[in-house]
Amino acid sequence: MRSSFTRIILVSAALYAITCGLFIFFLIQYEASRTVITISVLFAVAAAGIFTGFMLAIRNQMSSILSKLSLTIQSIIDRQGSEWFSVSEDNMLSKLQEQVLKLSGILRMQKQRYKEESEEVKSLISDIAHQLKTPLANLTIYNGLLMDSGLTTDKRQEFTRILLSQTEKLTWLMDNLIKMSRLESGIIMIQTGKHDIGKTVFTAIKQMYPHAERKNVEIQFSGEQSIELQHDVKWTGEAILNVLDNAVKYTDEAGVIKVSIHKYEMFARIDIEDNGKGIPEHELSQIFKRFYRGADAIDTHGVGVGLYLARKIITEQGGYMKVSSEMGKGSMFSIFVPVGDSFSVAPAISDITPLD
Repeated sequence: MRSSFTRIILVSAALYAITCGLFIFFLIQYEASRTVITISVLFAVAAAGIFTGFMLAIRNQMSSILSKLSLTIQSIIDRQGSEWFSVSEDNMLSKLQEQVLKLSGILRMQKQRYKEESEEVKSLISDIAHQLKTPLANLTIYNGLLMDSGLTTDKRQEFTRILLSQTEKLTWLMDNLIKMSRLESGIIMIQTGKHDIGKTVFTAIKQMYPHAERKNVEIQFSGEQSIELQHDVKWTGEAILNVLDNAVKYTDEAGVIKVSIHKYEMFARIDIEDNGKGIPEHELSQIFKRFYRGADAIDTHGVGVGLYLARKIITEQGGYMKVSSEMGKGSMFSIFVPVGDSFSVAPAISDITPLD
């Protein structure tokens, strides 16, 4: 940069000298007076000095600017984020500095996001490996036991049931892992449309009913009105089904699960309340985490994916979930789905109960 600037000064000085020489030559050629020639020469020399000083000042100014820019960039590299140009001045340099600092912030955010994504992938792989380890180990163990020719018929049937249970658990786990990964990676897009949320809830209840019936758990569905709002029927139903499945798992035999819908100005609220064992207060903030299982859930079938998926699905639609619980009395999960501009009251679904 400095050599280029010096070259420009030298070329400009040469052109200026040639111009002055030609001017003096014409003055002598046309026999101008000595005084005029002297004044012209002095003026030319003075102009040359002024021009040279001006160019040198510009060079110094440019060097100062480039030096400050270099310091600014270096401070960004060193993560200091120092400002070398006054931000109170609305000029090109302060604007350039602002853009450079913005770029630095964007790059830092991207780096942090990539780091978090990398940690998330590592965590996911670790969680998946941990979740697959137990059922795969059980399959190997019981498969080996079944190969014992001296095994009694009762034991063989028992081990076969365990193998079937572990296979079902493994299949269920893989299905949910696929759903979870597709949702998180954006492969599956939530597609909302104007649908009756009451019918979506009722469909989920019908799907869960056989599982509840095996435990003699009653599911009661009440709601004065059915609400039409923007939601993805399939995935919202999946979220509700996961919450219902969780309620059935942790409700004792002959228990009751109450499902109700309430409408507000901005949201529709779906309450799923059980009279199970309840959730300890210190676990309430943890239960929506991926693969989280409470201390009392060790003996209950599950891997800790259902509630995580449910909240993920609802959040993707602009909603949210809340939970309240009391030990020994049960828990209530509330799903809030935004009604948006498409809110309207549909014909009521009366006396809907899956036990009839």
